[in-house]
Amino acid sequence: MNHQVLRSGLVSALVALAIPATGAEMTGKEVFEHYCSACHGAADGPGTMQLARTRGKEQALLVERNNLTTDYIEFVVRHGLRSMPPFVPSDLTDARLQALAAFLAKSR
Repeated sequence: MNHQVLRSGLVSALVALAIPATGAEMTGKEVFEHYCSACHGAADGPGTMQLARTRGKEQALLVERNNLTTDYIEFVVRHGLRSMPPFVPSDLTDARLQALAAFLAKSR
């Protein structure tokens, strides 16, 4: 077997494992961990630090907030806010966005 073909197949398999299929069902927590946690999952994440500066430390960690609505979350994710880029439906499906919004708005 050609090494180039083998390498290409291996790279494709790794990418498929890293990014869940577009139609695959994910829980809101899984969506958050996959798409959001790099910036919003820890106190030292850039999104968390930005929220601490603009909203205050008590509002910085998204998973600890109790004042987020599903409409607000969906709007911000689709349109972006400040340095957060928008997530278009081809990047984050409507079903995954709804699961994420329900997960983050759980305290309401």
